[in-house]
Amino acid sequence: MTAHTNKSLWLLALPLVLFSCKAKKEDMLAKRWVAVSVENPQLDAQINEQQVFLDTFGKNSDAATNLAVYGITNIDSARESLRAQLNDYKAMQQHAVQNTWFHFRKDGIVQMNFSGQIDSTKWYFEEDSLLVLDEQKLKGAGTILKMDVIQLTDTSLKLKFNENGMNSTVLFHPDKK
Repeated sequence: MTAHTNKSLWLLALPLVLFSCKAKKEDMLAKRWVAVSVENPQLDAQINEQQVFLDTFGKNSDAATNLAVYGITNIDSARESLRAQLNDYKAMQQHAVQNTWFHFRKDGIVQMNFSGQIDSTKWYFEEDSLLVLDEQKLKGAGTILKMDVIQLTDTSLKLKFNENGMNSTVLFHPDKK
């Protein structure tokens, strides 16, 4: 073979080699992923607003005004009770993140654990970066959740979805078990 023919064969084979080395997103996804964090700007803003409210709640009024406006005179106790409820809510959120995992199987089924509530559904990709969790295809009824795949690598899965008008982004890492 001539040098020219060798180069031509390499140029023809290069796309095939590169294509075969590229991992399919279905194969990259097919493993057990554990949630690491959740970002939800709208919910974070609501929590911050509640915190500001609690920091100023009833501080600039007398007992009679507090009774008329809030229906109570002991604002300090109410503030502490509401602050404890807000802290409990944030702790529940963190617990939910720490106890959420998705196990995407190669047969198109995903097992999901949300704080001990285990369920399964059908999963597939729609378009290039839209992950669909489809209960209807597996169970004949249920919901269809579509999530944008923001990032998918061997070590990271980042999904964005809209629920109740709020956008959440969840970061997952492969389970080390």
